[in-house]
Amino acid sequence: MANLGFSTQANPFKHSSFSPPYFWFCRSCTNAYSSSSRTIWACSRKALRRTDDFKLESANGFLSTSVDSHQLIQRSSYSTVQHDESQLHYQRRYTYPSPHSKMPFVHREGKSTEEVNGEVWGSHVTLGHTAEAWGKAAEECKMNKALFAHKEKIAVNLRTLPENTAEGAKLGVIEESSECIEMYKGDGSRPISKEMEYRVNVGQFRSPVLHNPLSIDDVRSNKVCMHNDNGSMSLQNQSLLEGALPNRLLLEDNVENGKDEVSKIVNELAVDEIKNGAADHKCVIADTANGTRIEQITHEPKNILKGLCSVYDKVLVVNSITAAREVVGLLTNQYRHLVHACDTEVANIDVKEETPVDHGEIICFSIYSGPEVDFGNGKSCVWVDVLDGGGKNLIAEFAPFFKDSSIKKVWHNYSFDNHIVENYGLKVSGFFADTMHMARLWNSSRRTEGGYSLEALTGDPSVMSDAKPHPGEEMIGKVSMKTIFGRKKLKKDGSEGKIMVIPPVKELQRVERKLWICYSALDSISTLKLYESLRCKLSNMPWNLDGVLEGSMFNFYEKYWCPFGELLVKMETEGMLVDRAYLSEVEKVAKAEQQVAADRFRKWASKHCPDARYMNVGSDAQLRQFFFGGIQNRKDANEFLPLEKDFKVPNTDKLIEEGKKSPKKYRKIILHKPLDVNIEADVYTASGWPSVSGDALKGLAGKVSVDFDFVDEENVEEVPNAGDGEACEDPDKSAYGAAYTAFGGGQAGVEACNAIAALCEVCSIDSLISNFILPLQGNHISGKEGRIHCSLNINTETGRLSARRPNLQNQPALEKDRYKIRQAFIAAPDNSLIVADYGQLELRILAHLANCKSMLDAFEAGGDFHSRTAMNMYPHIREAVEQKHVLLEWHPEPGEYKPPAPLLKDAFASERRKAKMLNFSIAYGKTTVGLARDWKVSVKEAKETVDRWYSDRQEVLSWQKKRKKEALVNGCVHTLLGRARKFPSLRNATPWHKSHIERAAINTPVQGSAADVAMCAMLEISKNAQLKELGWRLLLQVHDEVILEGPTESAEVAKDLVVDCMSKPFDGKNILKVDLSVDAKYAKNWYSAK
Repeated sequence: MANLGFSTQANPFKHSSFSPPYFWFCRSCTNAYSSSSRTIWACSRKALRRTDDFKLESANGFLSTSVDSHQLIQRSSYSTVQHDESQLHYQRRYTYPSPHSKMPFVHREGKSTEEVNGEVWGSHVTLGHTAEAWGKAAEECKMNKALFAHKEKIAVNLRTLPENTAEGAKLGVIEESSECIEMYKGDGSRPISKEMEYRVNVGQFRSPVLHNPLSIDDVRSNKVCMHNDNGSMSLQNQSLLEGALPNRLLLEDNVENGKDEVSKIVNELAVDEIKNGAADHKCVIADTANGTRIEQITHEPKNILKGLCSVYDKVLVVNSITAAREVVGLLTNQYRHLVHACDTEVANIDVKEETPVDHGEIICFSIYSGPEVDFGNGKSCVWVDVLDGGGKNLIAEFAPFFKDSSIKKVWHNYSFDNHIVENYGLKVSGFFADTMHMARLWNSSRRTEGGYSLEALTGDPSVMSDAKPHPGEEMIGKVSMKTIFGRKKLKKDGSEGKIMVIPPVKELQRVERKLWICYSALDSISTLKLYESLRCKLSNMPWNLDGVLEGSMFNFYEKYWCPFGELLVKMETEGMLVDRAYLSEVEKVAKAEQQVAADRFRKWASKHCPDARYMNVGSDAQLRQFFFGGIQNRKDANEFLPLEKDFKVPNTDKLIEEGKKSPKKYRKIILHKPLDVNIEADVYTASGWPSVSGDALKGLAGKVSVDFDFVDEENVEEVPNAGDGEACEDPDKSAYGAAYTAFGGGQAGVEACNAIAALCEVCSIDSLISNFILPLQGNHISGKEGRIHCSLNINTETGRLSARRPNLQNQPALEKDRYKIRQAFIAAPDNSLIVADYGQLELRILAHLANCKSMLDAFEAGGDFHSRTAMNMYPHIREAVEQKHVLLEWHPEPGEYKPPAPLLKDAFASERRKAKMLNFSIAYGKTTVGLARDWKVSVKEAKETVDRWYSDRQEVLSWQKKRKKEALVNGCVHTLLGRARKFPSLRNATPWHKSHIERAAINTPVQGSAADVAMCAMLEISKNAQLKELGWRLLLQVHDEVILEGPTESAEVAKDLVVDCMSKPFDGKNILKVDLSVDAKYAKNWYSAK
């Protein structure tokens, strides 16, 4: 343990933030907060971790580290824990450290007040910066030497009372015979409380200094004072954890533990006892010398400390090749039959932005195999120091353990840890479980109940209830890094801010070593406990498949989700190759087209507001001012947008203001809405102002082309108004949006709609650039070979996959992919991509689940399913089909180029569009109110259309009612393979909440079953021996679509094999009542294979 106090050493101490004479303090035991006139030290028992030659000479301004609290301590004129008076003089005369100045600083004084439990305490704070002050400090140290010579009792140097107090200015020690000590306020007027009267030595300052009377042997064995429930104190084995408990006042005399005795321990602050460390305590210090205000709020209750401290005794620290080989020998032989929980801690990676493939550096990892394991001296958990204990060579020693597929390993978020380990050239085998996936299988609705982090799961008693602790073992939940290591960020004036910051993990491992070991080792310990509890829970959940008991849900996990989890990790490792040169060219084209569209809108807008030619079309505030200036706030009738408003924009024209010699970087513009134009807003923001989002602007523009020739303002004298535009009136107004009428119709209305359509184009292009084109070029999501490695997760409530970093499932629809972004996803040289997707998968599953004859017949007949739906809904369409005025579909023969009659999808496009929307909306439980909004019709009309859909599909209506009842009675619904989605009780639910749950009860069996089918298909593909032999491998799943890569020479054969696997995904069979339609193509890029 490094010594504390004034020192000339630069290592291993850190510079504090206050001015000379500089303090160096050990970060593992001390936090310093500084203002210009004082420094507050927060110290913990960790300061007592010292060797025999460490001598506690003086601790003025220092809290007794035997008190289990996190205290605020005022600095006085000297504060040294290491040096005696001769050393102090030597330091003053010869080694005065001053990195910023060669001259000593002038002595500074400041008045300070301290507020504790409603009491205001006066204090005279000084900081000696002169050589004379140092000399005086040395003399005081010598005079106080007796204070630190007594091991049996506490020594207090309460240098607080002025000389004119009754006690006088003298130094001494507490009288052993005294029953109490009298502590005075700063003015020496009266004791703190009548219940606690103290008589102490007095001096210049108010802050007490407490010396720990425990022997070195007790300290080195981790014995510290603990406050018992019965009011006594005892020495208990306790980890030295900083900042884990609130302030406490310990006044008991005796210590119940053999020969150990501790005298009275006096807390520096006058606080009431906080029993069990559970109450909140707050100390506020106001420094009048610089006007700063510092707040320190206590940390978590002591049960966190007690839980964490018990971890250290279990941990074997491995930091050498020899120790690593001994541990691996035990893991791969004596303990190979056990289940081993593994976890890594990683530096140099932004987990929210960067892929773990080829990113990140392991600084340590831990392995826990249960309490029955003994690696020596009762150590059951292995903690491997990779940072300073051997690096890659040390990790390589564990290769036999990680590579052995017969050794069962469980992880929490296996994907991340697997990639990190494999970055070091180790292939991880023996995957047995991912507790994150197990938790999702047990309860897929925890997203609103704490989530699926290791901390949230292991801290939830309902999750951990089935974990059986071994005799003498304490159940410990994962504790977050912020809880343990989080500190409030200091402001420039030295006071604490509101932002919590965590030091770099490398620093934590080196400086806060013991605490870090406890924190990181707890990950693997918690993971194994979580696995045991979830395994028990899943084993007690029946797995029913189509009404037949197949076993337990743990059997389901072993058969499906465990191999699926491993497959997803392999797919992430493969990644997809991206043509960055293509994306770079696309980016240039997109930005050029965006600029053209923006200029078109500005040119039109400037006819109505001259300064609009300089406006920022990406600014919601400017667009709102232009379209809706003067409008009243929807939520607050007293708020209005101004009729006109100033905005600061870049001075692109280099305009030089009057009286200036050069142009400024920005210029001012004034925006107002077009005169005599009142646009009614349909969509509002949460704050009550009209929305100018893409959807809102599309409502103003309508469905018009952006390629419109505006009337050149040089050829017309003014913009046509409503009366002027009658001659230009477009006979078909259905394509125009609300802006057509607002701008008076005619030519003015047409121009307005087309100009706003250009603005929509700007928004659309910006979305493609920011969401797709730019992110796909980033190095943070790609590995060394230029392939993009997204993260695939089973983290939706229905069981569908989601993707992030980046979200490759969120590619633009083909009809909206104007820049053919999918074309950037390419196969490696000599390879091709196979893209295979299901046709109308969810509708086919709905037909199967509801056993709907009409839908089953339609799928069996084949053809355009949505056209058949429209024919069954509308009698006039059926009549036209029967009379052969229109065709359901047309399959041309060689030489035929035109159908003999119009196709239904062309002749009755509107009705077919409604039928198609209903086909998907009904499956998702959409209401008539939502459909009326989408169709812009009345609810009555929407209901009539829905009734026509149900008239031929009564089985679907009956099935949906059963699912709603199932959610109400059982609190869950099930998918095709028997997975459950749980719902909260509907009995006290609000109407909105009840409606939401009912929609989910209809949607989950359909969407979740589609996820089951896609999962089984992927497992079939991954197990197919012929595909493996040909060299084809899965890369990505996008809902109902899968993408593979392999040699072009075998693409045709592989495509047929993929179709066969997908059409019969259940162990080579199809258990549905309807065929699974699969369409597949292969090409050199994703776009061409669609």
